[in-house]
Amino acid sequence: MDLSSLRKIADEFNSELDLALAGEKSSLRILPSFLSAPTGQEMGHYIAIDFGGSNLRVMLVVLKGQGGYEIIKQIARPLKDPQGRYDYTTDNTSGQEVFGFAADLIAEVVRGVSPDQLGLTFSYPMQQNSICSASLIRWTKELKPRQTVGRDIGKMLGEALIKKRIDIEPVAIINDTVAVFLAGCYYDSSVCAGSICGTGYNVCLLEPSRRTAADQAMIVNTEAGNFSMLPGNLYDRSLDQATDDPGQQKMEKMVSGKYLGELLRITLRDMGEKGLLPGYTPSLTIWNQPFTLPTEVLGWLQTEGSRERQMLNNWMEVNGFDNKLENLTLLKLIGSAILERAMKLIASTYIAILRRPGQINNKRQVIAVDGALFKHLPEFLAGVESILRSELPDRSVSLLYTADGSNIGAAVAAALAEDSIETDARSLASDSTPEGPQFII
Repeated sequence: MDLSSLRKIADEFNSELDLALAGEKSSLRILPSFLSAPTGQEMGHYIAIDFGGSNLRVMLVVLKGQGGYEIIKQIARPLKDPQGRYDYTTDNTSGQEVFGFAADLIAEVVRGVSPDQLGLTFSYPMQQNSICSASLIRWTKELKPRQTVGRDIGKMLGEALIKKRIDIEPVAIINDTVAVFLAGCYYDSSVCAGSICGTGYNVCLLEPSRRTAADQAMIVNTEAGNFSMLPGNLYDRSLDQATDDPGQQKMEKMVSGKYLGELLRITLRDMGEKGLLPGYTPSLTIWNQPFTLPTEVLGWLQTEGSRERQMLNNWMEVNGFDNKLENLTLLKLIGSAILERAMKLIASTYIAILRRPGQINNKRQVIAVDGALFKHLPEFLAGVESILRSELPDRSVSLLYTADGSNIGAAVAAALAEDSIETDARSLASDSTPEGPQFII
């Protein structure tokens, strides 16, 4: 799990970014958002949707200006019902059904209110065609709804809303990293990038060479979870081959919450097979069923709290681990190595972005972050931040945890899209004005 040089990985990441910017073959992408940084003064009532991970969330958000906001109403439902009543994650589900499910939640939130616009954060690879139009490239995170790849996400949601007779339409579609950027920058204008590390992993940045219609630097999504120039090991390869998309999302499978627990399970199983795990019993379910070791265990191993220790003890007992000091020490050692490597890999991609032309002269550099690892794993955010400051001692670098980033960012995107629509309308009106002197009385 050791990494010899973060700078080398950062340089490789930058090289892949440059290739993507030049339109050449790269494991990264440069996907436009058609949006630039907010001013922090955006205001209004907006419906914000967070479509990503295991839950679908819908909120009514009030933007108050000066970086302030309030969540008035919210609802969240899993895409797969724990009680088995429905499952919108499989290829037995159509796009019409999954977006109809989203429309039902929107209907609950808009009941009795009249929001200004609707913004959607969609946390899967997509090709942005405009602020309000994006085509799905592929599903990740083991989702597989059919009749969706290549189709317009905004149109699919819009059709579902029309079918449910809900009088609102999406005016902005953004990736979750762009949402986190917008939410963070709405609060702090020094934000120059946004990143998610939860179920998946991704990074976006403000790219001076890509311009919006208003000739401002554009936020672009890099699909950093697919970064492939990485020093993987036999456990990484074993995990990759067991997933639905072997060879894809290499970075994501080394750092994200969906996969870190599985990486620990595979490592422990290998040690058990080599006689290095006391009490190893190969017939146990945990050694024969993928993804039976949750990433939460890594968090429990890193804390000394009595609640977490009890949860860890219960988990070890249920899964057939001997609760001996040597076993606990071994789990902590391996868990720490997996987490430390994840932090270093994430930091290396941030270092690459912070050292790019157009970013390097900023006095303060802030990366807005969100996701379960930053939120729930003890010291994860502080660990990444410490690595950045150690590797970049000549500048002021910090991470800004952006609570509800996906939803607040969707609301900010809707506000920016609304401003863009109004600007376009004024431009059209100006273009249609008769030539000759105009007199205002």
